[in-house]
Amino acid sequence: MIRAFVAALALAVGAGGNGAPPTATPASEKPPATVLGITWHARGFVRPKLTHLRSLSLRPAGRGVPLRVGGGSATTLSPGGRMLALGDENPGVEIVDLERMKKVGAVNLPGPGWVTFLSWQQGTLFAVVARDRSTAVAVIDPVGRQVLQHHRLPRRIIDVQESRGAVVVLTAPRKGIGPLELTVVGGKGMQSVRVPEIFGGSRVENGEDGYRAREVTPGLAVEPGERAFIVPAGKTLAEVSLHNLAVEYHTLAEPVSLLGRFHNWLEPSAEAKVLDGPQRKADWLASGLVAVTGADYTTVTSASGLDVQVDAAGLSLLDPDDWSIRKIDDETSDFVSFRTSLLAFGDTSWGHPAPGLGVVGYDLTGRELFRRFEGTGVSWVEPVEGLAYVSLDEKRRAVLDAATGRVLRVVRSRPLSLVLS
Repeated sequence: MIRAFVAALALAVGAGGNGAPPTATPASEKPPATVLGITWHARGFVRPKLTHLRSLSLRPAGRGVPLRVGGGSATTLSPGGRMLALGDENPGVEIVDLERMKKVGAVNLPGPGWVTFLSWQQGTLFAVVARDRSTAVAVIDPVGRQVLQHHRLPRRIIDVQESRGAVVVLTAPRKGIGPLELTVVGGKGMQSVRVPEIFGGSRVENGEDGYRAREVTPGLAVEPGERAFIVPAGKTLAEVSLHNLAVEYHTLAEPVSLLGRFHNWLEPSAEAKVLDGPQRKADWLASGLVAVTGADYTTVTSASGLDVQVDAAGLSLLDPDDWSIRKIDDETSDFVSFRTSLLAFGDTSWGHPAPGLGVVGYDLTGRELFRRFEGTGVSWVEPVEGLAYVSLDEKRRAVLDAATGRVLRVVRSRPLSLVLS
């Protein structure tokens, strides 16, 4: 799955939402001395290590903690930040005391698969395990190191978000494209609801006409403890109450993407497409708005072979107060959100020479704050506290102040992934 509407017009329209819009540029936060990362060797079979890294150089600071093979497939900090839980491909969860940098326990989970999502809320640890054609959600006691609940869903994961005392899982059929289901797992167990008007999933055909693959991935945003929003590429979205799982559908004032483009996915033209479908990403913001982006993928056959075309969906802000949506950027296909800002980026070149968006910073109402690295196609940004680690290419990472856009340093990329906050 992969990740400008006119900014001046967006500001004129107004922000909306439930929160009070900020009136000034977000203040810079003092960068932490160190951040947590998982390091490995690019060559050879070496177990990964959890390591403290100097925040501006990403060089190791102190000894690391060896992890199991596949360690760090998902991570989550305990409330207060003293402990860290890490998923792996056994599947299982390792727990590390960060003050002592010592592994203090592990929990093995039933069946095959790998942990793709973790959430540590109060005294409960939630783990989501992905399998080829099914999903499992485990509720774990991190102190007693035991599985309290284990729920199996015979469906495929589309997205997972945490809520208040629960996790929210969006799933599609095991095979093909069909209606989605929303599942909430918490202290009371598991509850699911079908969302029949929103479709997702993938379908592969390999017949006489050749290989064809279609994939549809709506976005999921959660207002913790209140409601979930399922946002597809069309103009209708679903709102699901997290209190009683009641489903309502809403028509947006403007479509998230061109309806004609989505219609063409439903009824393909005579041109031979071997891969297509819209993918969306959504996130609930503290301003009361929902950020939406993504891309539409099309692969066509031609005399020269296969060619992938990627059209960015742009960055839009959805207001659940009146179900209006306004687009603030045309080129975005991904974003990361921080406490007071939103960083938009995305590389849709797919190997074709093309100018890149770089990184554009907005406040949580959609007001543009800064632009950095214009002309560079950025496909990966890691948010850690108030810092954004921007992958400029295979050899360089930029360390960016996410509130002000100040470039603190550009460092050599190393084989590591950061523990995100």
